[in-house]
Amino acid sequence: LDLQILQRTFLLSIILFIVVTSTLQSMIEIADPIVLALGASRNRSPWKHFRGVSMCLFLLVFPCFMAYKIAHFFHLDFWLLILVSSCMLTSLQVMGTLFIYALFMVELFQDTPLERMDEIIYYVNAVSRVLEFLVAVCVVGYGTWESLFGEWSWMGASVIIIHSYFNVWLRAQSGWKSFLLRREAAKKINSLPRATRGQLRDHNDVCAICFQ
Repeated sequence: LDLQILQRTFLLSIILFIVVTSTLQSMIEIADPIVLALGASRNRSPWKHFRGVSMCLFLLVFPCFMAYKIAHFFHLDFWLLILVSSCMLTSLQVMGTLFIYALFMVELFQDTPLERMDEIIYYVNAVSRVLEFLVAVCVVGYGTWESLFGEWSWMGASVIIIHSYFNVWLRAQSGWKSFLLRREAAKKINSLPRATRGQLRDHNDVCAICFQ
């Protein structure tokens, strides 16, 4: 009877961790555009910034704490590693969001805009996506190793295949396609001649964005 209670407690704990992990991922999907919009819109309301940043800090710290508790109290196998990796991905996404938000804030309090701001944001997002991809690869590698040298099951193999397709293969394709498009766009922009101040003055040309 005690063993059944222990097993039920273990299963309920795992289910609770799954629910909390999914909730955290949904929260970062909601908080990410709000925080970035606050930084980009130059909104100076301290309360709005405090709410957005405090939510991001919570989503940064709590998944790490939960991953530590999972690894500390349970024997880490492939299924629990998926939960831990999900927590790590949430924290990585929040770190990227906070870094871009910090760039917006730095630009807000400067007299001149940051040079190559769009490129910096692109590279921050690229680094975040690469780290997420590496985490997914590590999960697949561990699951494959456990299936080959540990307990093999059709369920585990199915999860590895699905995880490999959606979190590794599709991410690799999307990242490579984004890189090629970015490189092609940069090549086309660099091939255009740069206008001199005299040409801009003669044609009464202005910036298409700020009209200056």
